Amino acid sequence: MNKHSVRETLSDHDISTRQFYSQLIHQSESSVDSESNWLITLSDVFTLLLVFMTMFIITTKNSTGPEKSLLQSHWNAAPVVESVGHETEIIKTRIMNELVGSIKTLDMGDAVSVLATSREVIVTMKEQITFRPADAEILTSSEPVLDNIADIISRYPDFLVEIVGHTDNIPISTALYPSNWELSVARAKNVLKYFITHHFIDSVRLSIKGYADQKPLAPNDSAENRAKNRRVEIRLKEIEA
Repeated sequence: MNKHSVRETLSDHDISTRQFYSQLIHQSESSVDSESNWLITLSDVFTLLLVFMTMFIITTKNSTGPEKSLLQSHWNAAPVVESVGHETEIIKTRIMNELVGSIKTLDMGDAVSVLATSREVIVTMKEQITFRPADAEILTSSEPVLDNIADIISRYPDFLVEIVGHTDNIPISTALYPSNWELSVARAKNVLKYFITHHFIDSVRLSIKGYADQKPLAPNDSAENRAKNRRVEIRLKEIEA
């Protein structure tokens, strides 16, 4: 082989080598570009999300009428619950004021009292105007108060009514009432019957309990305290949703 042929062979080999390395470099650059493509795609997603959120905020602020109400319905859920609770308190206060006003008009403040708690409005009627001792027949003197209470019960149908009878701790034993348990239940039952027969209040709203001497307001250690404990309570409770 002559020198000229050797140089041509080496030259061809150099060209092939350069082409080979050039291809490697190109492939390496292409591989790097393809591996970075996901970064570009993720960046596009974040950009689109930012644009969407910006448009949503602008739309919400500028919306009026039904559209705005729909957009804000979720966010206003908690305030609505608070508003309902506040409205209930207003109604209870109104009921209490009406009861106190009617009792004052009838001049029965010494025999009837009204108390509002977080859950109910309680009207307490002492025995002296409602029943004779050891008896459960309603006295005529208590009817004006019961009529006013019944009127309020009728006008506020969202309230249940629980009627509770209480006695003192002096034992009784009669043909009708063998003990204070029967007496306390009978007194509550007769108030319930008065509401139904005279004022047609739905019996579904009414219930009775009798506690005898088990829930005294004061110790049963004097005639005055025992008189406080002989009572009927009419409890107005909001119907729970």
